[in-house]
Amino acid sequence: MRILPVGMEVEVDKGELLSDILSRTVSFPLPCGGAGYCGGCSVRVLEGEVTPPSREEQLIGVIEKGLRLACRTRVMGDVAVEVPRITPVATVSGMMPRFELNPLISKSGPRDMALPRSLPEPSLSFKGIAFRSGGGEIGLAVDLGTTNISGSLLDLRSGRPMVEGFARNPQVSRGADVITRMEKALEGEGEVLKGLAIQGIEDLASKLCKAADIREDDISIVSVVGNSVMHALLLGLPVDSLSVAPFEPPLKMWVSGPAEEAGFEKLSESWLVVPPPLAGFVGSDALSDLIVAEMLELERPYLLIDLGTNTEVMLVTDDVLTTSAPAGSAFESNVPSGVGGVRGAINRVRVTEGGIEVEVEGRPVGLSGSGLISAVAEMLRWGLLSENGRMSKELEGRLRLVDSPRIEVTQRDVREVQKAVAAVYSAWRILMRRKGLSYEDLKGVYLAGTFGSHVDPSDAIEIGLIPSVDPGKVISLGNTALSGAKLFILSEDAFNRFNKLYSMATYVDLARDPEFSDVFIEGTYLRRRLHS
Repeated sequence: MRILPVGMEVEVDKGELLSDILSRTVSFPLPCGGAGYCGGCSVRVLEGEVTPPSREEQLIGVIEKGLRLACRTRVMGDVAVEVPRITPVATVSGMMPRFELNPLISKSGPRDMALPRSLPEPSLSFKGIAFRSGGGEIGLAVDLGTTNISGSLLDLRSGRPMVEGFARNPQVSRGADVITRMEKALEGEGEVLKGLAIQGIEDLASKLCKAADIREDDISIVSVVGNSVMHALLLGLPVDSLSVAPFEPPLKMWVSGPAEEAGFEKLSESWLVVPPPLAGFVGSDALSDLIVAEMLELERPYLLIDLGTNTEVMLVTDDVLTTSAPAGSAFESNVPSGVGGVRGAINRVRVTEGGIEVEVEGRPVGLSGSGLISAVAEMLRWGLLSENGRMSKELEGRLRLVDSPRIEVTQRDVREVQKAVAAVYSAWRILMRRKGLSYEDLKGVYLAGTFGSHVDPSDAIEIGLIPSVDPGKVISLGNTALSGAKLFILSEDAFNRFNKLYSMATYVDLARDPEFSDVFIEGTYLRRRLHS
């Protein structure tokens, strides 16, 4: 294989992934770890035989540009590949659909007669609403997650990300999950939690601005999406209605206005845009996922599952059914060896005749959610775990993965996974029953969210977390909540689509479904879901 423009020639095996070859020869980066959703490993195949384009490549739009994803393309003969000198940064990104660039923020010139004469310069306009700001043509998109806050600085002239990154949500100091934080808010800590959310967003903004060599007051618009609880806590709204049935979010309308009025300081020059949650615990992050999926023109019917501490599930047919599953933090950190998605977290486990093999970047420090799922799936495959979640006697209640530091999966951890799997299973199973759909009817199962996109589909199928479809139908979309937050800034079409999808989506309250208890109990059994 010839690698251009470096002019290197290397021997390769037929069937090898381009990403594997390039990683070991020219230190080629894989921003999303080879999950196929970010486009950061795009290369140009100049000549030679490779495998046909994958579904991910078709969705992400690289084929139309004459490119291929290195993580999805295998060498089938002598080839020549051109590697770009600059690879996009996309560690927290998700798939982005094609869209017409039409930013919601525009400059207001001194001759704009629609502006009040008293408005001092420099000034900007948000969909015709004039406001004073020293900001430039730069936007900040934010996914305010329960565990992490992801962000992207955007050049509004080109529509491209300048720099992206994430930080831990400071609210974790008041509880790992949304239920605990609601309890804190009900006990009078609402203002503290609001301040922590703003602090987290502004600290991330400072980090990104430093990397882009700009100032925080250069940002003219901030778009924030999140689940229903994060939405309420950020805006300082009471969470009483979310704490009792029918679990209604306190606000069901767009919030837009000067960020300063919402309590922001470093970003006080910006215009703040916060889309509304749909219902219950299905927030604007889930609807952001849905907008991206619909703009990707995915074939219906399909399941869209945003896995995380609060898992949102959407079944898209001629309309949209949506619900949420209280998966808790079992997939994130609610296990002794759990550390979440950090460097050094074991993200894949394989049991072999020779022992335990783990996949980890750097020195192991703990277990990620995808690593925990992988370990449980492997125990099932090797008969070390029964369907009812009981470990075999030879394990003596624990599967040791690493000796130093001691990283292991215990019987208690498996029980936590069972509860989380049952919650997610109940969500998509009940939605499919309501539509009378079988697994064969699904055209695809799409996993969204940073955590969901790192889960091996074969592992998720093995434990019954997702339907037992052909693994080729399971596609990782990445953090499409952040993609949607970007689109709200960059595309008026996406802004308008949100309102349309908002009106056509129906929320299903699982707790009120007469079959929920039976389906949940069925879901605690760790096995492939083979029934229709």
